[in-house]
Amino acid sequence: MKTLINQYFKFIFPLLILALLARETAILIATADEHYLEDVSFFAPARIKNNSKKAGFADQLLTYISNRKLVHVRYKTCAQTLNRYRVFDPQKTAEQTQKCIQILNDALKAAPSSPLIWLELAALYAQQQDAAAQMNQSLLNAWQIAKYQAWVGQRRIVFSLGNWAQLSGANKAHAKADFMHFSPNNRSVIKSLAQQFAQNPTVKPIATAWIADSSTKTQKQFIDYVRAAQ
Repeated sequence: MKTLINQYFKFIFPLLILALLARETAILIATADEHYLEDVSFFAPARIKNNSKKAGFADQLLTYISNRKLVHVRYKTCAQTLNRYRVFDPQKTAEQTQKCIQILNDALKAAPSSPLIWLELAALYAQQQDAAAQMNQSLLNAWQIAKYQAWVGQRRIVFSLGNWAQLSGANKAHAKADFMHFSPNNRSVIKSLAQQFAQNPTVKPIATAWIADSSTKTQKQFIDYVRAAQ
């Protein structure tokens, strides 16, 4: 037994350390410097500098390594290409969207509890025809994972109001529940709703119904923000 322990620390343990260092070094090389571990980068990919070489290297590494930083790099390149196709080559948009969806599904293997990845996936499905079911399921997953995180809740509200016609009854109820839960202690949630109320006519009846069920304090703050946004 003592001999086996000695052999482990003499040969096997150093090899494990080397393998770990090689893995982390490969991830470091493939990862864009400025994005490190910012969840918001999935929702705002423009915040990451695009590097197609790093993205290509990340493609190769993902065959052997499941890591969310590698997925960030790949998604950045995919999202930029998708935005370019929407403007200059719409016929390629559907195929590119599917590629981005697959990348986010890869991301969920590495980080299944990330509500922002689920929200970004919902946003991609919202842009496709006949994908309302997938959009609603992704949004539902984002809600179930982070019910009481205000910064995620505000994003869910904005997304829900922007895609209200496609929302399921459950997700519509969750959107209102989010507002009712967060608005008493989070003025930014009220301000966000007021801005959408002022800018998007389809939001007005929804926001009006929510505010009617809110506290007097929330109603006053909402009115002040609406006036400021006009």
